[in-house]
Amino acid sequence: MNLNQRISGYSKKLTKTERLLIEELQAHHPQGLLESATGLAKKVGTSASTVVRLLAKLGYESYAQAQMEARLEVTALLASPATRADAVINDDASIRSCLDNALLHDQHNLAVTFASLDVAAFEAAVRLLTQRKVRVHVLGQRHGASMASHLALHLNMCLPDVRLMTSTSPLLLEDQLLWIDEHDLLLAPTFRRHSLAIARAAKYFRQKGAKVVVITDGPTAPAAASADHLLLVRTSSASPFDSYTAALSVCNALITAVAQRRKKEMGAALERGDVLWEQHWNDAADPARRAPSGR
Repeated sequence: MNLNQRISGYSKKLTKTERLLIEELQAHHPQGLLESATGLAKKVGTSASTVVRLLAKLGYESYAQAQMEARLEVTALLASPATRADAVINDDASIRSCLDNALLHDQHNLAVTFASLDVAAFEAAVRLLTQRKVRVHVLGQRHGASMASHLALHLNMCLPDVRLMTSTSPLLLEDQLLWIDEHDLLLAPTFRRHSLAIARAAKYFRQKGAKVVVITDGPTAPAAASADHLLLVRTSSASPFDSYTAALSVCNALITAVAQRRKKEMGAALERGDVLWEQHWNDAADPARRAPSGR
């Protein structure tokens, strides 16, 4: 429920000052709420406490909650960080408000993402990831690159054939697609601004009879058209840049679900990993590789 809906549903009598505040808010909605309570109050000749009391009457828990709602509406309307910067950054914002706003936005993103997540698509993705002989290819670029690395690192501990497709590989992306067939699965996190390379890779996977799971911020993402299963996440933020907290949480849920289905195999893999670490990479455990003490 946004500000205008709250105002329409409020039936109790308002004071003259409160009516002036509502007129000001509606005339400049949603950007008007991005001002501080003090700045908004000055425009109608009242106090910041009157602004806060009015919003409490309309059902807001705090002024920060009302501002978060306004930012969500603003960021939904504005397409890029450049166009969002002026709308979401206040010159008089305190460091504490930056912390509070980031927390409020991420809490909202998490709540909305998990409330609206397509559970059937999530379950289908887990089944695909844990089917026998599946080759899992994880591809993410720009903002999705770190998410792809996180997925590949942890899924590799659960599954025998996980491959991180990267632009830094000696093989070009098209060379990494040479052997794709119906046994393959593409897992692709992709966010604003979406990589056309991911969309083209997803389309190619589908053409070869492989499966595609896309984690993204909207159903119109280019790769979504080729997805067998789509997992949508919210990325609203208190800054000009999107927040990927909810996306990371969905990725963690996916990893957890795969780990549960592959508990025995994962346990054995982790034991092998410990042995490898101690034998080959743990310098502290090998006296021959220890640095001289200087004595």
